[in-house]
Amino acid sequence: MKKILQNFLVVAFTAILMMFLPTLIQAQSALSGKVIDEEGKPLEGAIISFDRVNVEHHVEVKSDETGRYFMGGLKPAFYKIELIVDGETKARFAEFRIKLGNENVLDFDLAELRRLAYEQLSPEEREAMEKERLRREAEEKKFTDMKSTFEEGQTLFKAQQYQQAAVIFQKASEIDPSRHAIFGVLGESYQRLKKYDQALESYHKALALLANEPKSDSVARYNLNIGIIRAQTGQLKPAIESMEKAATINPSATSLAFYNLGVVLTNGGLVEEAIKAFERAIELDSKNSKAHYQLGISLVGMATFTSDGKTIPAPGTIEAFKTYLKLDPNGPNSAQAKSMISTLSGNISTDFNAKEN
Repeated sequence: MKKILQNFLVVAFTAILMMFLPTLIQAQSALSGKVIDEEGKPLEGAIISFDRVNVEHHVEVKSDETGRYFMGGLKPAFYKIELIVDGETKARFAEFRIKLGNENVLDFDLAELRRLAYEQLSPEEREAMEKERLRREAEEKKFTDMKSTFEEGQTLFKAQQYQQAAVIFQKASEIDPSRHAIFGVLGESYQRLKKYDQALESYHKALALLANEPKSDSVARYNLNIGIIRAQTGQLKPAIESMEKAATINPSATSLAFYNLGVVLTNGGLVEEAIKAFERAIELDSKNSKAHYQLGISLVGMATFTSDGKTIPAPGTIEAFKTYLKLDPNGPNSAQAKSMISTLSGNISTDFNAKEN
């Protein structure tokens, strides 16, 4: 009797469960739809976010390659739904009702959304939007014109047609005077043409546009070029000042510039100044082998001699040649460096001409 009663209870519970099962299954809802871009094509990767109204519950789904999306497991309720494309909210529903079941559909047509949004604007807002559109189109056209002109100038510059390149770069700077790179290459063109005043003017304009980026590589490059021009025109102090500015940003590149300055000073007969330039080049980059060699050559001219013909090399002379050989043992000046070390380590006659050797 007890077993019959147990079986009856199981059957009764099962019957009750089956009666409520459809309701339990249908307690979950879903939303599906499609996202179309402004050209009428399916939009992949758009984010559709769901926030249940008055309940902290946030979920997201992305549209697939066909533009379709599906979000299941939603409770029938009101949701705030947003369409987000490339980080920008394109559509927002503050209270979208999702009914019981899987028949809920919400499509997004970006062109239609834009049209509806425009219709809701006031006349003043439409006027402002039109002005912004025209401004944006003008900016895009200016950029396109500047870019094509700039590229034409670069082609001429690479072909070493510096005069023609300067004309084109000048035109590009007039189209868009806000880009330092244009004035930079314009300065380089004038520098190759030895039109130093115009080159300096261009470099200074480029630097003025970089006032908010004092540590950029471009600032270093422009200051280096200014320093080279100053050195070539005999303005030693301003040349060093410009190069020192560059040294705080790009030591290795400035080391090469000081090496070049040393060569210019050597050719101008300013040996002591050249030595200081080579020493500064080494200070900025201890692996600058050419600077070590040229420092040695410059110091050879500073050697003194005893009354019996013995040479007294200036301090650091032999060390400079040895460092050069260590850094570049098979370099183009290795043979002469070895010869100098050998010669300066022994006796030489008082008629030794350091400059010729």
